[in-house]
Amino acid sequence: MRTAPSTAPRAGRPGRGPSRPVAAAAAALVAAWAGGHALLNSPPVLDLLRARAQGLLRERLGAQAPSGSFAVDWLGRVSFGPVAVPASRAGRPPVVRVDRVLVSPRWTALLAGRAEPGLVHLSGVRVEAGPHAEEARALWERLRGGPRARAGGGPMPVETEIRLRGLVLAFGQVELGPLAGSLRRSGRELRAELVLPDGGRMELERRGGEIRAEVAGVTADDLPASLREALPFAIAGGSLDGRLETVSGPARTSSASVRLRARDVVVESERLAAGPVGPVSADLEGTVRWDAGAGYASMAGRLTLGEPGGLPVQLAAEVELPGEPRFAVEARLERVDFQSALAALPPQLAPPPGAPQPSGPVSGRLALAGPLRRPAEWKVEGALDLAELRRAARGDGKDALAGTFAYRPEGGDGPAREILVGPENPGFVPLPELPPHVARAVLLSEDAGFYFHSGFDFAEMRNALAAGAEAGHLVRGASTITQQLAKNLFLSRERTLSRKAREALLTLALEAELPKARLLEIYLNIVEWGPDVYGIGEAARHYFGKDARSLTPKEAAFLATVIPSPIRHHAQFVRGELSESFRERIDGLLLRMASFGQLTDEELREALEQPVVFRRG
Repeated sequence: MRTAPSTAPRAGRPGRGPSRPVAAAAAALVAAWAGGHALLNSPPVLDLLRARAQGLLRERLGAQAPSGSFAVDWLGRVSFGPVAVPASRAGRPPVVRVDRVLVSPRWTALLAGRAEPGLVHLSGVRVEAGPHAEEARALWERLRGGPRARAGGGPMPVETEIRLRGLVLAFGQVELGPLAGSLRRSGRELRAELVLPDGGRMELERRGGEIRAEVAGVTADDLPASLREALPFAIAGGSLDGRLETVSGPARTSSASVRLRARDVVVESERLAAGPVGPVSADLEGTVRWDAGAGYASMAGRLTLGEPGGLPVQLAAEVELPGEPRFAVEARLERVDFQSALAALPPQLAPPPGAPQPSGPVSGRLALAGPLRRPAEWKVEGALDLAELRRAARGDGKDALAGTFAYRPEGGDGPAREILVGPENPGFVPLPELPPHVARAVLLSEDAGFYFHSGFDFAEMRNALAAGAEAGHLVRGASTITQQLAKNLFLSRERTLSRKAREALLTLALEAELPKARLLEIYLNIVEWGPDVYGIGEAARHYFGKDARSLTPKEAAFLATVIPSPIRHHAQFVRGELSESFRERIDGLLLRMASFGQLTDEELREALEQPVVFRRG
């Protein structure tokens, strides 16, 4: 009996029936895809796409028609370029220029019969924002005011993402880039992101009327070269992170919370210091409020130097713009431990060896306010509370300046000297042994408020600021005797901001460690009075050939007038007589001493009549 041949595939032999329809279907899809690609790249379709693109660019941006190649790739993406958006004024370069545009369609919209971009790639983008970003603002207003924007469509479709490569932002002579970034819109939400040249990132997000902005890992290399060159200092290291969030208030008022974090920053500048300063870290947290209608803005926050928990400084500021702009700024320290404050500062500001280093709390306040354009009318107010620091410092008995110590003046014309400040030195004159008019003349000339301030004379700072603003340059200093002592004992004569900062810290330490009488005694016995002439004892013998204990009021007034510029004023002694202007200065000081009750009428009359007689030889 013969059986019919089986149609089932043999064991071990693969079936080929179903593969043929699949292969045929695949071949049909490939052919359809190739036909579609050929159709999209046919001249009629390309002309239609080009016209559509040109119309949209003109409608939304006023852009010039794209020139060059116009094609559709195998993924259905349309590419064309370059494209230029003209500036608001003739003769200026295009506000935006794009070398190449690549548009991916939104397939859901395309299936519904609408041609909408889903993802847009822009390569070689240059934005000429203008020196004050006026062109960028004009472009934004153009986008907001276009036909589609007025109809509620906005400058971008409801769901669009734009990715940028090779982006350069130009603000006049300042250029930032090349950057990479993206811009995404979803409904009423807008999100932008930029990747900076050195890897730092910037993000901006808008939701309704609220804005959030963040920066992360921004370094000096992320800044435009022209901006780095314009800074008064060079940034040699460190990074910046920050966050800002705005909240709209009633009417035209708004507020923003701000947080900035700088880490391990190192800066270099000849005005700042002889070498690099840092690393230093800082955190700034606060709230900014403004009223656009009233032209008023304020800020309240806290600056923390060093790591979190370091040196906290409370900050407040106000600006009023209507009429004549005015401002006010204030900084406060609330019971900060002095040693903790030093630890939070850069190591270059640390006290030198041998300097007093008290430990204990200190509080203070410094305020500056006035019309913005008239510095001569600015007001400086300040206060220091060193009571607790003094109690802690004077109880430990560790201050080396309380007894005899060696002083080595810097910058003398002769060989380096070492001067003992104490009874062991025959030229040393204890304060109680000096005639009262000697100390009074020096105090009235150099630091009239010496016994009433805590190391800084804020009223004198205000006077020096006003005098400098009126003259257009610094015409007088505001250093107190304690500040001068800090500089002479422990610092060099370099004219840098770091030296002034160290001087301020040392001033606080000296005021805490020593009583006023001892500070004045040291000052009188080390201050420079001429070429290689240091201390009141040497000065009295050098100029008048007498012991300092015998100085007359007229001679004391002369020596006090010499202190601000001892080398230059030494010419009076070399010449053997006083110039008319210098004589008037001395008489003016004597009159001031009498007005403060430091000289009797008879003493004043005798001093004015008495000539200044220098020693011979």
